[in-house]
Amino acid sequence: MRQAGFWKRTKVHDWAAALLLFFLVREWLLPLAALTDTAVLTPFYLVTAGVLLLDLLVSSRLLTMIAKVAGVFSLIYASYFVTPFFDTAWLYEIYERLMRDLPLVFQQNWLEMSPITRNLLFDLLLVAVVSLLSYLVLEQRQALWFVFMTEAYLATLDTFMPYEADGAIIRALIAGFLLLSATHFAAVEAAASASAKSRIAYWRTLVAPLMIICLTVGVAYAGPKKEPSWPDPVPFLTGKSGSLPGGISKVGYDNNDEQLGGPFVQDERLVFRAATTGKHYWRGDSKDVYTGRGWVKHQSSYEAIMEPTRHTWENMLFMGLETEQIKAQVRFEETQQYSTIFFPGQLKSLPALMPRRSIVVQDAQYQNLEVHEALREEQKLSDGVITTLPVAASGYQLVAEAPILSEKALVNAGQQYPDTIRQRYLQLPESLPPRVISLAEEVTRSADTPYEKVRAVERYLRYSGKYQYETEDVPVVQPGEDFVDQFLFESLRGYCDHFSTAMTVMLRAAGVPARWVKGFTQGIVVDADGEIKIVEVRNKDAHSWVEVFFPNYGWIPFEATASFTSPLRVRYDLVTSSEQQPVVPPAAETPDRDSDESRLHELDELAGDGSSSFRFTWSILLWLLIPLMVAGAVLWLYRRRLLVWWLQRRIDACGNERFAEKYGALLLLYERMVMPRKEGETLREYVKRLRVSGEVRQDLWFLTQLYERVLYGYKDLEEKWRQSADKIMERLVRHLKP
Repeated sequence: MRQAGFWKRTKVHDWAAALLLFFLVREWLLPLAALTDTAVLTPFYLVTAGVLLLDLLVSSRLLTMIAKVAGVFSLIYASYFVTPFFDTAWLYEIYERLMRDLPLVFQQNWLEMSPITRNLLFDLLLVAVVSLLSYLVLEQRQALWFVFMTEAYLATLDTFMPYEADGAIIRALIAGFLLLSATHFAAVEAAASASAKSRIAYWRTLVAPLMIICLTVGVAYAGPKKEPSWPDPVPFLTGKSGSLPGGISKVGYDNNDEQLGGPFVQDERLVFRAATTGKHYWRGDSKDVYTGRGWVKHQSSYEAIMEPTRHTWENMLFMGLETEQIKAQVRFEETQQYSTIFFPGQLKSLPALMPRRSIVVQDAQYQNLEVHEALREEQKLSDGVITTLPVAASGYQLVAEAPILSEKALVNAGQQYPDTIRQRYLQLPESLPPRVISLAEEVTRSADTPYEKVRAVERYLRYSGKYQYETEDVPVVQPGEDFVDQFLFESLRGYCDHFSTAMTVMLRAAGVPARWVKGFTQGIVVDADGEIKIVEVRNKDAHSWVEVFFPNYGWIPFEATASFTSPLRVRYDLVTSSEQQPVVPPAAETPDRDSDESRLHELDELAGDGSSSFRFTWSILLWLLIPLMVAGAVLWLYRRRLLVWWLQRRIDACGNERFAEKYGALLLLYERMVMPRKEGETLREYVKRLRVSGEVRQDLWFLTQLYERVLYGYKDLEEKWRQSADKIMERLVRHLKP
């Protein structure tokens, strides 16, 4: 390219090189859609193309930079604002968001930043990177290093991340070779003497590179390829190699559950939005055969519902219990559609279903519903065989009901299980290690009824403190190992699949029919209008739990996973002579990192730490370390007083809705100031042992009973009890001074 005043004299090979460079940059951007929550890449393509176009046409670097920045701001305006373009209000809004979010940049806290700030900073970074690439590749003819980096980048993603880069590697190879050819052609043209310059001589220089491209890509594509003989490097290097392909997967709803375990990464992509009158788990399917490595179905029983919007489901999962009605309208994202119908509680009716003229195929054995294409006139059902294919549901309306559990009813349900239930839902593989059965018998030894056994296993997995909820540092089951045995006795860490499968297997070992269920959790409430809540359910909300069969009542769901709370209401209408001895869950003693209030406090602290960047020197670093060391020594000397002060502040900061967390902080405060709690000591034993006055002991005893009710009932306190508890806690905190 030659400069001629304001405009550059751009030749054909310069345009070709710029186009090929755009394709290579595009391969760097494509993984964003698969690995992040970025849904649309078009703005990034526009930024890349605009930068390359300006560098090809305009000779003044200052003017091009001004135009690039102006283009980025115009793109942000078009994406997020509806005010007039020449109204400076939108620029002031961007400025305010930048000032608020810049401290988060230094903390690398990207998720808390606003989308406007994230996109603006990324676009500006993209402008700087593409401008540098344009200078080095198009002007300096240094393209080999970028081609090599692109291939290494794609190979790394394909190997260590859940991104299939096979096609991207081939595309980058072709574009890279062509880019090298174009830059080589330009270099030959610039170096040739005036007498040797001819059109034929120029094009001869491209013959060898084009032949190399055709031969290498053609042979690589068409030649025979042997299956890989090495294991996946990530689990192999970390000592967690197994038969799971890829080692690390993305969280989400999947129909194949034959191989459970292994790490996964979170997926923030939205699956569906729902306007609903109640927050409950979204049930998708259940499975009954545990293989030792995962779950499969024994035998399905399909039924075609030809007019689903007029059909009524009766006692689909449970019966004989008090229920609450739930109405919901579900709308799936276009890129995240399923044929499965997800419903809270048990389904009653589907007033609307899209696509229209579709049918619903019901698996009566597992209470699973799928949307299928409508039957044509020439198609008929024979012997229950469904001849149509599943189709993705774009949305539907539903009416459902959630059970209100009665302890008295479930305890008195008895153990008169039908033979079909015993045969299918007490199944265990012959290879199940005996220590799993022994553990189940030990945990349920003091339980007299199936319901008490269920609660005993549930408490053991959730609150014993032995098992940790973990999604990344999770081993893959080795050949010959049992999935539940590995979780219960070896790794002691896992996620919902580990907890729910372990609870199901332990209940079956204790003689209680149970099965494994999967779907989604409640999702996150993003808006509300009266009793109507707008919830967003994402791939990361995929979840599994347990359903237990009770005679005369059917299948009742239970939550086994630590850090998750069942949304079902429980009526404590059972009077027993023996009192349950609860164990304080770890969550009660740990500040809630996800609560809005604590997050706001963290953001306020981060905002106070933000400062402009400058160059550090050793002297500056030394002057910073000295006061930090002095402050650390002071904090260490007064650590007990600071801890007590912090706990008091923590109790004051807890809102009225966070009784469990508030009680946990109060208990920890008494442990630090009055007397420590012994290992394995229950709450009631600790309160009885405390050296406090009778009035204080009575108050603590009352709070402990309320806490047990919240802990074992998975329900909120009534308003009158919450107000009384808050007054008692305030009085107890005032008596304890650091």
